[in-house]
Amino acid sequence: MNRALGLFALLLPLLAHGEPSEAQLQQAVSEGRVKPFHEVMAVAAHLPGRVLRVDLTEQEGVWLYELKLIDHENSVIKVGYRADNLEMVWLKGHHLEHLFIPPAPEAE
Repeated sequence: MNRALGLFALLLPLLAHGEPSEAQLQQAVSEGRVKPFHEVMAVAAHLPGRVLRVDLTEQEGVWLYELKLIDHENSVIKVGYRADNLEMVWLKGHHLEHLFIPPAPEAE
């Protein structure tokens, strides 16, 4: 019983932080700290793949949109955008070269 209580005490700060409430999100959007969802989806429309998931997280006062996509080669791509200006801050995945190098023209 004491071990369980100790584990709970260690996890309590993580559980308390949790996900932002709807009120916190609405306030962040109204203050311009988070762009609305439709704007990040407009940016995502230019990415080479289908959006599978979008998460919005807040870390040390900075909000991030984290997108998970699947491209035409079935590779998973993860992209992070600052939520206040939709600037890309990171890109993760395998075989990302096709995002930057245009495909070679097909031989006739």
